[in-house]
Amino acid sequence: MHAVPALACALIGALGGLLVPWLIARCPEPEHDPAENPDDYPDHVPFAQLAARPGLRLRSVVACAVAAGILGLALGWNWGLLWLLALVPVCAALTVIDYVTWYLPSRLIRPAWLLTGALVAAVAVAVGDPWVAGWGLIGFLALGGYYGVMRLVSPRAMAGGDVRLGALLGIAIGPYGVGVLVVSVLAAAVLGVVAMVPMRRSGTMIRRRVPYGPFLVLGALVAVVVGQVLGSAA
Repeated sequence: MHAVPALACALIGALGGLLVPWLIARCPEPEHDPAENPDDYPDHVPFAQLAARPGLRLRSVVACAVAAGILGLALGWNWGLLWLLALVPVCAALTVIDYVTWYLPSRLIRPAWLLTGALVAAVAVAVGDPWVAGWGLIGFLALGGYYGVMRLVSPRAMAGGDVRLGALLGIAIGPYGVGVLVVSVLAAAVLGVVAMVPMRRSGTMIRRRVPYGPFLVLGALVAVVVGQVLGSAA
C-alpha cells in the first residue's frame, strides 16, 4: 500500500470537492421530454437549488477526499492519477445530480471526455507507450457500446446519460486493461442490486428503478482498486 500518495491524493481530492457545488450550479436545466411519464421520475430539483443545499460542500469534500485517497492508496505514484483525480469532482457532481434528479447532464460529461482523453494521450506520449491512449479509446468504445446496447434492450432501465457516463469512465479505466473494464460492469450491476433495498425504503427507488449513474462511478472505482490488488498479488 502507498500511504504518502494516499494522503497527497486525499488532499487534492478534498480541494476538488470544493468545486462540486459550482459544477452542479453551472449545469443547464434539462428540457422536458413530452414522451416521458412524470411518474417514472422524482420531482425535479433545480440545479441552483441543489448546489445550495446546506452541507453539500462539506460532504463533497469528504467524499472526494476518500475516493481520491483510495486511488492513491491502491495505485501509488501512477501516471493514471493525472486523469483519475481530475475526474473525481466531476464524478461526484454527476453522482449527486443523478441521485437526486435522475439526470446526467451532458454539459459535464462531454467536456470531461475531452479532458480525460487529452490527459490519457499526453501520458501516452510522456511514457512513450501509444497503447495507453489505445486502451483509453478501447474503453470508451467498449463501455459506451455495452451500455448503449443495454439502453436499446431496456430504455427504461438505462438512459442516454448513463451511456455517456459509461463511455467517460471507459476512457479513464481502459488503460488499466480489459479485466478492469469487465469488473467495473459487474461491480456496478451488483452495487445497483444491493442498493435497491435501502433505496426502496428511502423512497429513492421508483417503480423498481434506481438512478444508475452513482453505481457506474462506484463500479469504476472498485474495478481500479480490485485490478491493482489482483495485479500486485500476481
